[in-house]
Amino acid sequence: MKERYWGESLRSIKYHFVFMLFLFFLSAFFGYFTAEKNSFIALEQIKALAKSFSFVKTLSPIEIFLLIFINNSLKAILSTVTGIFFGIFPACFVVINGYLVGVVYYVKGSQIGYFKALMYLLPHGVVEIPAILLACSYGSWLGLRFFKKLRGENLNIREDFNFAVKECIRKVIPLLLVAALIETFVTPLIVKLV
Repeated sequence: MKERYWGESLRSIKYHFVFMLFLFFLSAFFGYFTAEKNSFIALEQIKALAKSFSFVKTLSPIEIFLLIFINNSLKAILSTVTGIFFGIFPACFVVINGYLVGVVYYVKGSQIGYFKALMYLLPHGVVEIPAILLACSYGSWLGLRFFKKLRGENLNIREDFNFAVKECIRKVIPLLLVAALIETFVTPLIVKLV
């Protein structure tokens, strides 16, 4: 019975993932075109963002790796857990991050060239972005299950919550570990080559 439950749950997660992917690309396009129309404001936003992370320059590569991995892992788990509130928080998290990726890509692309800017994002992004979207998908799924429970469906929300968190830890965290390794040790080498 439990295997059937997990199988059905994992199948329905796919639809949530597709929705989160759509939200991400939509907000990234919006961020890019907003930055293009308001380039001065976008540049100031990126400068402020860079300033808030300026302390990273003083860290060793291992410390940077740990910072990226722990930060992303906490955000992923938080996105899953807070999804129980009707999936609002994970959806907002995806929209904000998609928007920022679009703005950063425009600003960096206009400064160093769009291909090089893509090389800053792509190596770790191909692992990190799907991982974060998957964590948000578990949150979205959990929010829908909670909503159905409120409508009177016979669902075990505690079991759903445990399932979502376990799946996030089991599938998302290892991907974020790989993404952090790539971002710290591989991306800088690729950028130097291009």
